[in-house]
Amino acid sequence: MNNTYAPGDTIVIDETMVPFHGRLKFRQYNPSKAHKYGIKLYKLCTPHGYTWDVKIYDGQGQRLAELDLPGSTVIELVKPLLDDGRLVITDNYHTSIDLAKYLYERKINLLGTIRKNRIGLPKHLINYKLQKGQVVSKQNDYITIIKWKDQRDVYILSTCHDDKMEVCGKKRNGDDKLKPSAVVQYNMDKQGVDISDQLSSYYTSLRKSLTWYKN
Repeated sequence: MNNTYAPGDTIVIDETMVPFHGRLKFRQYNPSKAHKYGIKLYKLCTPHGYTWDVKIYDGQGQRLAELDLPGSTVIELVKPLLDDGRLVITDNYHTSIDLAKYLYERKINLLGTIRKNRIGLPKHLINYKLQKGQVVSKQNDYITIIKWKDQRDVYILSTCHDDKMEVCGKKRNGDDKLKPSAVVQYNMDKQGVDISDQLSSYYTSLRKSLTWYKN
């Protein structure tokens, strides 16, 4: 399918679960998913929900020397798109400073939430106390780390945004509701994987069958 359609400027990578209850060495259990048992997939989607590529998680994987396994998975999925000037959006499982550097050297920008215990994040930014709605950031060359206080602290890494805020609605008291532009784009485009999951649920491949491992 990736030979007949070229995605646009923005692509989204996330994981999803295909329900499966049979015997399988790489069957996964994830209590946070609607289907807790199944086969984990890494999907590359457009923001509109088109699934451009899929990688099955089998418990193993080739790891690039510069990256951890989640980062290497991202590179494997976007390999045909490297050096094309696109934007890749990832969640905090995949996002890291090393991945941002690798992609930027291959002319790909990265935007994603990031875990606060990732190696390389500035300690003074992590420890900075914010009131709700406040934002603080740190930029090093082309990488910007943003900490924004919503209901909880949100950490964002971007190689194509600064800490600019934009209006995204109104509060109950009539004041403007402000969010970092990086967060607004992340929330808007990250829906691509959710749309893909929703569309695939309409045409489920699940069927009742005999237990295959019995004679």
